[in-house]
Amino acid sequence: MKTNRIHTGSALARIVALIFVVILLSQCRGPKGDNGIDGIHYTHSAIYDVNASGWTGDTNGYSATLNVPEITDDIYYNGAVLVYRLIETDPKSFNMLPYTYVDNSDAIYFDYDAFVGSIDLLYKVMWNGVNSTPAPESKMSFKVVIIEGISLDGLNKIIDTKNFTAVTSFLDLDRYPVK
Repeated sequence: MKTNRIHTGSALARIVALIFVVILLSQCRGPKGDNGIDGIHYTHSAIYDVNASGWTGDTNGYSATLNVPEITDDIYYNGAVLVYRLIETDPKSFNMLPYTYVDNSDAIYFDYDAFVGSIDLLYKVMWNGVNSTPAPESKMSFKVVIIEGISLDGLNKIIDTKNFTAVTSFLDLDRYPVK
């Protein structure tokens, strides 16, 4: 009988210890990201210039590919890639893609697809509902922001990703030099 009691007490002690460890570990969090939020880390920000000769296409639309090796499998599946077009008018601004500008009968459209290692940009102009995209005549600049540790959907729940100033402030992008 004494053996069973000792064995039962020992098993109870192990169960209590296991419950304690589970509770303790469930309260632990990973390291805080660069912006102080668990798991979210800024990884890369760069401005890419696309010269007029860098676009291929016709009146149905033009495309250009950016080589972005920072978009890894981990970023692709577990992170976020944001792309903004730099508008050089006064005041200068960054407009998040996809971006559509409508002026009377014209609609100017920019979009992107992110892939592991690259981004495809799309530029299209419609006039009265008909594709009439002119060949780009000058350089266009795009800002690419890559974030690890959070999906785009999760990031959109925290900040307004269309607001470039909010993104740069949230990620503290001023702390990092543009590559």
